[in-house]
Amino acid sequence: MNLHTPDGAARRFAFACLLIVACIGLPIMFSRAASAEDKFSVSAPQTVLSNERLKETNIGGIDASLYALNDNGQWKWFCTSRWKFVYSLGTRNSPLDNVVLNAGLIEGLPEPYSDTKLGFASDHRWGNISWIANVYRHPENGHILGFVHVEYAPPTRSGVYFRLGLAISKDGGRSFQWCGFIIEPELSYATWSQHWYPDKLFAGFIYPNTGLANYVVKDGWFHLYYTDTKDKPDALMNGTAVVRARVADVLAAAEKLQASPWKKYFDGAWNESGRGGRFTPLNIAPLGFLHGDAAYNSYLDKYVLVTRKYFYVDGHGKVFGSDWKHVKTDAILLSFSKDGIHWSEWRVVHEDAHPHDYPSIISLGADNEMTGKSFWVYYKYFYDSTLPDIAWGRHRWDRVLVTLE
Repeated sequence: MNLHTPDGAARRFAFACLLIVACIGLPIMFSRAASAEDKFSVSAPQTVLSNERLKETNIGGIDASLYALNDNGQWKWFCTSRWKFVYSLGTRNSPLDNVVLNAGLIEGLPEPYSDTKLGFASDHRWGNISWIANVYRHPENGHILGFVHVEYAPPTRSGVYFRLGLAISKDGGRSFQWCGFIIEPELSYATWSQHWYPDKLFAGFIYPNTGLANYVVKDGWFHLYYTDTKDKPDALMNGTAVVRARVADVLAAAEKLQASPWKKYFDGAWNESGRGGRFTPLNIAPLGFLHGDAAYNSYLDKYVLVTRKYFYVDGHGKVFGSDWKHVKTDAILLSFSKDGIHWSEWRVVHEDAHPHDYPSIISLGADNEMTGKSFWVYYKYFYDSTLPDIAWGRHRWDRVLVTLE
């Protein structure tokens, strides 16, 4: 679009669109985009967990990504089913070979907000519901760090407030103990609960869903990508955000069942608290609430991020807005970054008329945090549901092989 027209009509149109985006809460981006386009090819999909196999495991529906780590040659898989953690021994080709535990809730997960000044006490409808949002293995003692997606649905509201925390397993993944919260949105709980959800226009439409813990380990740092929400009482805005923390500090604190401070990227620096601090939205939209995964790619020396397609569609496929009938396809998307701040445009990995969800990156090497020229992308696939008729129906887990050129 050429904005430099003599009458300025296009310029005015673009400005109007920006105002509309700010008002309805669609993502706003401020950073410049990465310029280079990395080429890749994608294989035909393969099924790694059939619907029949999922039923055989008797763990119910998996409601988050499948995450894996290599523990001294043994591949371990973690996911969440009906708010219980599932721990399995398997292989890259068969994640749920041996489901050894349906672990239940994290030990020590705190009670939800109980500030009576906000009009509620600790008795609640849902409390802190939690999901495994990623895992990381301590390279020295083998303890497993669990990133945790936490949702709180207060009894007086129809919506949900989201945070990310940490837990640790010192028994190889069989149980997790709570360490603490690391990420809370810029939009405070008080502002969210008192300002937005009494307004029926936004109830159920936009909420501060942090998504999952899409982290990259590079040069001794965790860089974690998630969805943040600006604390603007008159213009609720979501954006892709990033926080960081030193790996050594995170692991040392977790050994003591504590959470070390994480810092949000804001205005070119890393000075804002991960818990409620300000953030600068990155140049890619947080599609699908960033229900996905990230990794470092040694072949390109770049960060890689995957998510699910989003346009008038939330992270679980629910369609909003007047254009919902025009949504014809659903997809898994991929982006690259050289510096972790400026990202390439989202590009399609796999797309068709069926809902996709919860992609994760699985390496071909021994270290699942580092990918090479080729890597797998696993995702939940609803093979008997079509768009725009969003019905969950039967599902399975498929994967595609991405090969960089």
